[in-house]
Amino acid sequence: MASQIEFSPGILIPLVFDVQKRIQQLRSYLDPNDPQYQPEPQHANIKAAIELYEQGKIDGHQRIYIRNGQVITREESFKGPGWAWGEGSHHQYAQKFSYGHGPFGLYNHKLRMLLRLMPEFGGDGTVFGIIAMNDTGSTILTLFDVDLLHLGDIQGYAGWVGPVEINYANGAIDVYPTIRVQVQLVRDDNSPWSEWINEEAIVRPTAPGIPRLSGLGIRDVLYIATAPGNHFLAVSTTKGGLASLF
Repeated sequence: MASQIEFSPGILIPLVFDVQKRIQQLRSYLDPNDPQYQPEPQHANIKAAIELYEQGKIDGHQRIYIRNGQVITREESFKGPGWAWGEGSHHQYAQKFSYGHGPFGLYNHKLRMLLRLMPEFGGDGTVFGIIAMNDTGSTILTLFDVDLLHLGDIQGYAGWVGPVEINYANGAIDVYPTIRVQVQLVRDDNSPWSEWINEEAIVRPTAPGIPRLSGLGIRDVLYIATAPGNHFLAVSTTKGGLASLF
């Protein structure tokens, strides 16, 4: 009977987060001789993260945020001007065959967006246009190192969150620096689809065949959908507004 069917889990062998290894990484971020040494305003946050791991209050899977040594919400972490630290991994599982449009091939949709550093953390308002692949399986926006060259004066910017682990669909794990930015989705004529939206983004080296992937922030604010046979991506600020776009 259907009620007796047992379902196999989506991940047969879950990743095991190595807490002790992460504590060692965090301690290395406090060492001025380490290549990934973090700015002094983050030290109290890093020490608080170490203490939370040692007390068993966090496990490295659930995303948490720390400012001034205290745990805060994700929403609070986007409010300046103080530095905030993020702990816990993100993932980027590209959902191919869920959408079909744009430079990423027939089965992937593009998103056109304006990008800027957050004014609350010292961004000077410089705007740069980027195209990203709409990926419902990604919890963090992808930026490339060369993108930062187009965002104005980044010296002293307080929106850096610290290195983060990225889990991929093939089981691989990479670590990249993380930064807070704002994006605004625009149409092909560059008129806005949205207000400015807060996003966390990884910054990775430019490499052949690697796309920018969209993040969680836009999905917290906008309704995004496609329809069978329709090669356009519908975006609306309300659920009811989607129907008129198909």
